[in-house]
Amino acid sequence: MIVYGALIVVVIITAIFYFLNPKEYKWWEFFIPILITLGMIIGAKALIDHSSISFTEYWGETIISIYEEEPYNYWHSETCSMQVASGTDSNGNTTYTTVYYDCSHQDDVGPSWDCKTDLGNSYSMSEHLYDSLLVVFGNKKSVFNSHKNYDSKDKAVYSKGSKFEGTRVGSISYVYQAQWPRTDATRKGVFTKHRYENRIKATDLSLFNIPIVTSEQADSMGLFNYPESVDKFYMPTILGQNVSPTVQANFTKLNAKFGPSNELRLWVLVFEDKPAITATYQENYWVKGNKNELVICIGKKGQEIQWAHAFSWGLNGTLTSEVTSKVLELYQYTVTTDDGQRLPIALPIVHTSLKNVISEVTGIDTAMLPPVLPLPVNREKITKTEKSKTPVLTEQTWIAYYDYLNENLGKFERRSFEEFSYLKVSPKRWQVILIYILAFLISGGLNLWVSTNEVKDYK
Repeated sequence: MIVYGALIVVVIITAIFYFLNPKEYKWWEFFIPILITLGMIIGAKALIDHSSISFTEYWGETIISIYEEEPYNYWHSETCSMQVASGTDSNGNTTYTTVYYDCSHQDDVGPSWDCKTDLGNSYSMSEHLYDSLLVVFGNKKSVFNSHKNYDSKDKAVYSKGSKFEGTRVGSISYVYQAQWPRTDATRKGVFTKHRYENRIKATDLSLFNIPIVTSEQADSMGLFNYPESVDKFYMPTILGQNVSPTVQANFTKLNAKFGPSNELRLWVLVFEDKPAITATYQENYWVKGNKNELVICIGKKGQEIQWAHAFSWGLNGTLTSEVTSKVLELYQYTVTTDDGQRLPIALPIVHTSLKNVISEVTGIDTAMLPPVLPLPVNREKITKTEKSKTPVLTEQTWIAYYDYLNENLGKFERRSFEEFSYLKVSPKRWQVILIYILAFLISGGLNLWVSTNEVKDYK
């Protein structure tokens, strides 16, 4: 390994110092610079190896219960001590005695709001978010725990800015719990960053036929970077397009749903008026993504979808291909009624009779229809059904694509990166140079010390 070549620097410097001051060295002192510098090299290499293969991935989980803890107080029994002057010793110095006394007091605890997820993790949240989720969960809460207050007439301390400001705690303070109804419509996620080992990104990418895309190239081509900061209660899945809050929330729920069950993180990257090869550059820039990711790239111009491409390290390549092809099937369907109304298809299909009507009127292969239905309208009132000339991204097609993904992302299988543990990590050039500089400075300093200390060789 090239980094261990730094030991040659140590040997050379030690030889120079010895040549200049041979009487200053005992035989065992020759090993001091070598052993200490070797320890530095081993430590530096271990640190480089760890930092080189450590990367960030993003997890999602679903909130299954929320809690509100009312402010409360309790009596804290405590014994304190202090040093008290008790006289002087024979030398006239002041002596001290330890005195113990009762310092019991009342402690006040402010209100808190938190949640628990299906991964067993707990997170604190704001009062506003708790109140919002309580409504989403159906306003059904129950007593989970309680605290008997020491002073029932005391004010709710540390409650400024909350619903409890200016109130008194009462004789008992409660902890309330509300449970998630376990429906996709009411799902709320928590999103966090975690470190994991990825030797692929730290090795020669040519081994995997992945060209290197620099940050400068990425900026010039308008490629996406991973988010630097994460709001654990809101992390968008769709990047590059200002979709409606409903669409963004639905796609965010996919990560909350399939994160725990399939260890999946979904990204949908939307490129405006970019050539199809942009997706390949994005794939190379992200080195096919993190181990838990499925990345869907969509190229569009206005509403018109121009191309699609997906990539992943996942084991199910069929799913990766399928999510790509489904993007190119996102056509907008519109029905015209006998009174001239043009209605977009927007609600889930529940009857096959509508498919038959569309097939009869337009000749469209209804097997390719997205799982959507026009706004409620009688079958006999439909006079015309139209299909957009190209696939498009609209509110309706985003919803249709969400429905498809919600039914199919359970097929995702995360690859274990332990199968790449055989890959060796080579330090970067600047890291090698830094180790050599440190070896020079450390060996020089140690040899200077050896040649000036009081241990001498008087042969």
